[in-house]
Amino acid sequence: MGSVRGWMTIPHDKKWIRWSSYQEWYELYCHPESDHELYRYFDFYLKGKDNGWEKDTPRVRWSALQFGNREAIDNIEYEDFPVPGTDYRELFLHNGTLNSEPAKETSVSTYDSTNKDDFADFTYTFKDKTRLVGLPKAVLYVSCEEKDDLIIFVTLRKRDAKGNLLMHLNFPFKAMPYDTIEAIPTKEQAVLNLHKGSMGILRASHRAYDPARSLHPQFPFHPHDKEEKITPGTIVKLEIGIWSIGYDFDAGESISVQIGGQLPAFTEYDAFSKPRPEHEKNKGTHKIHTGPEHPSSIILPFIPQ
Repeated sequence: MGSVRGWMTIPHDKKWIRWSSYQEWYELYCHPESDHELYRYFDFYLKGKDNGWEKDTPRVRWSALQFGNREAIDNIEYEDFPVPGTDYRELFLHNGTLNSEPAKETSVSTYDSTNKDDFADFTYTFKDKTRLVGLPKAVLYVSCEEKDDLIIFVTLRKRDAKGNLLMHLNFPFKAMPYDTIEAIPTKEQAVLNLHKGSMGILRASHRAYDPARSLHPQFPFHPHDKEEKITPGTIVKLEIGIWSIGYDFDAGESISVQIGGQLPAFTEYDAFSKPRPEHEKNKGTHKIHTGPEHPSSIILPFIPQ
């Protein structure tokens, strides 16, 4: 999100952004095309070379991740970001599904906030080929009986037509010694080479946000200048910005909103991390409330096809 934040806050139109499907180290050391483009940029602005940078370079280039054993579609050109004409479509959570209308009855979904493999999962299946590009946002009504605070992790996962969760390989398949993602041994799976999906994180006691300082209505700015603890069992509303996305879906494929209480990482490096103090950790069962009084939802950026 750092590059996206930079793009959106630069106060003039002499700016360019390319959202890559590759992990940054591969991009820096194994992708000479990126180096050549950077040289052109520096040559134009630092050496005064008339190489056509401003005239020839698209302002916005994005990647659409396909997930699974498929290469991403790169260098999709747009005139601006967020993409003009984006349809911010709100889908409401209810009993494991995402729906275009709020549920008429109340329901509660739960997960063990101390278990990194336990989630509340809500899924939407696409009827047509769909592209999502931009800033998603989660609006959640949550509670916890056992503690006066909650840390919420929201991840957007892709599922294939059979319901299997997919991951994205962070570099070309030709650059790894395995033919498929499934062939990568568990011990070699890490955030450097695999991407589960974009994520948003928020501590409920820091839920206050400042609309005037927010990048966009879809990405609320939390000043973190006060702590508002919650009476155990009280339902509170959270607005959680999620890292920008570029996802493609075929008809029959799905998106799942996974909500949990722990970072959904591949491996825990306990030896390299100072243990968190007990008062900062999640405890007990988290509840996601849905229905007419608590319309928990996810707002997704649909791109017109």
